[in-house]
Amino acid sequence: MAKKAAPRGATPLVVKEPIQWRITMPDIAWQWLLLPLIVVALAAGVRWAYHSWPITSVDVKGRLSVWNAEDIAGKIVWVKDESFFSLDLQRVYQQLSGLPLIMQVTVRKRWPNTLEVNLYEDVPMAIWNGDQLLSGNGRLSEIPAHLNAGNLARIDGDRNYAEAAVRHFRRIQQSLGHLNIGISRLTVSSVGAVDVELSNGWQVRFGRQYFEERVQRLELLIAQLPEAAVVSVDLRYGKGAAIGWRTVQEMG
Repeated sequence: MAKKAAPRGATPLVVKEPIQWRITMPDIAWQWLLLPLIVVALAAGVRWAYHSWPITSVDVKGRLSVWNAEDIAGKIVWVKDESFFSLDLQRVYQQLSGLPLIMQVTVRKRWPNTLEVNLYEDVPMAIWNGDQLLSGNGRLSEIPAHLNAGNLARIDGDRNYAEAAVRHFRRIQQSLGHLNIGISRLTVSSVGAVDVELSNGWQVRFGRQYFEERVQRLELLIAQLPEAAVVSVDLRYGKGAAIGWRTVQEMG
């Protein structure tokens, strides 16, 4: 059998189709991947802001007599190590409220770097039992180191009688103040009996009853008796008083 002759002429070029790669990407919520980065960035920003803007000024105002602004600022000098945001106002309040005679405290921050402090001070009235300060509101506290206590009266007695001692002290001062006579020492016994040493040298015994009536009687006696001749007055009687007189030698 005869072989078929091969075709003559150009051989047609076969063009291959390009291979296409198809990669299916997973459906990723990119916002959730970015969220931790955003959180970290915000935390770093907050931390930076929290420790920036330090407190550089303490502004102290209020009604003060024993304390002054410099004394108060010196008690809380640590606040200048704090930032405006990190400063603990409750700590400042507790520290200042614990100072002797301080009865009202207000603290707040003023942007960007100031701590404002407003204080009201009680009135120092007397030294209680030789080692504590008794205020006009009957509060007992330590004696401030810078307080000149030499001009204060002395009150001795049980702590339970502190409020009563304040009332008695004020009433006597009120009654005798116009006579330029004050109290040097007031003593309250364990049963509430009151003895007083006046600035004119008189030793006065009030007892524990009828205090108001006896204060009025004392005022009358001071107006009537020769002040320099009297050493003691005992008012523990119904309507009168026992007078102790100075000797001629004592009167000079």
